[in-house]
Amino acid sequence: MARAVAILELLVLLAAMPLLLFPSYWSHWTAFALVGLLLVWLLRWAVQRELWPLTPFNGALVLFVVTIPVAVWASALPELTIPKLAGLILGLAAFRAIALAVHNRNTLGWGLVVFSLLGLGMTAAGVLGAGWPAKVRLLQPLVARLPRLLAGLPGAPAEGINPNQLAGLLMLYLPFSAAGVLGWWQERHPWPALVSLAGLGLAAGTLTLTQSRGGWVGGACGMLALAVLWALSSQRRWLRILAVVTPALIVAVTISTVLYVGPGRVGEILYGAEPSVKLEQAVGQISITGRVEIWSRAIYAIQDFPFTGTGLGTFRRVVNLLYPLFLVGPDVDIAHAHNMFLQVAVDLGLPGLVAYLALLWLAGVVTWQVARRGSPVVRATALGLLAGLIGLHVYGLTDALAPGSKPGLAFWVALGLIAALPRVVKARESWPADDPSLSPGQ
Repeated sequence: MARAVAILELLVLLAAMPLLLFPSYWSHWTAFALVGLLLVWLLRWAVQRELWPLTPFNGALVLFVVTIPVAVWASALPELTIPKLAGLILGLAAFRAIALAVHNRNTLGWGLVVFSLLGLGMTAAGVLGAGWPAKVRLLQPLVARLPRLLAGLPGAPAEGINPNQLAGLLMLYLPFSAAGVLGWWQERHPWPALVSLAGLGLAAGTLTLTQSRGGWVGGACGMLALAVLWALSSQRRWLRILAVVTPALIVAVTISTVLYVGPGRVGEILYGAEPSVKLEQAVGQISITGRVEIWSRAIYAIQDFPFTGTGLGTFRRVVNLLYPLFLVGPDVDIAHAHNMFLQVAVDLGLPGLVAYLALLWLAGVVTWQVARRGSPVVRATALGLLAGLIGLHVYGLTDALAPGSKPGLAFWVALGLIAALPRVVKARESWPADDPSLSPGQ
């Protein structure tokens, strides 16, 4: 009975996914999707007395969840808030389903397949529906040939999906794929290693096409973080020393270069020097001065609404109503604060930001503990997911995946996998040592 309920929950979640990703398109059916999720959760509680999985994240999640109805109440723009609310509910439901379903090595494998297929599907949708910018001349002949087959996706802007959002999604998958190559190869499973290598190539190639400078920097930092974490968790002393010395040298050289060239000049190189942005230039082309101005408006909003935020998903309208921009025209849609931490605080208030930071901190603690104890694939999964979160939030210093956004679903699935990893390690440690059928490669 318990297995049947678990399968039923996964099926209901799968059916609810398109309805919650595009609630404005299927508005009448979205309520049925929410009721279906609630009923299957109650059924699981009645059968197994398990309403929510026991994870290290639960305390921070309680605070995060409490801020959501407050942010909805604070919103005066339900047409902007409801899609983000549906996205957050879907993300939390995915976290719950993954954390409950993954409990040993076999179920971890299925969890990794789900995470990979989600990334593949979202990447394909992004590539086929993107409005490609003209930033890198060398790439223009290639992106000009890409067909835009998914124009007019519900909720997508008329000019197409922003490639910067696609770059943010890929932050999670670039180090994850690289770690998969290492982990599966160490366990002598060549086919999964080759699949991971193909995923790495797809993620790197698509990230290049996005022409997202923040994405490129975040991707490089994510890969560097993976290398450092891999070496730090190694049993070899010289690798651990190298993992400390090399990043220190890179940071020192980077800081010296920035100071020599000038922070403003570096920002102009990365994001352009044009102070103003016109409507037809808006896709992925906000300059560094424009971003600084947007950050200042986000800070004003946080000062004015510290506990509630301006309302979930309302920044794009509130910024022009209450905090007009001078360098970005009022006809340009500023969807978010161009900084993930500011965006969380704008959407959910400072309590929401505290909860979000706690989730990230716990993710780091859990993955590091698992990496020190797990098998090569479990170690690779933990470090790949952690490096992906690092890359995402380096990217998030100048851009954002807003709470409840469609690519943000991958963040919650990744968090669910991290939450499940301690149980996977515990199950492995309880295997009988003399049973060859339970070896890590099985």
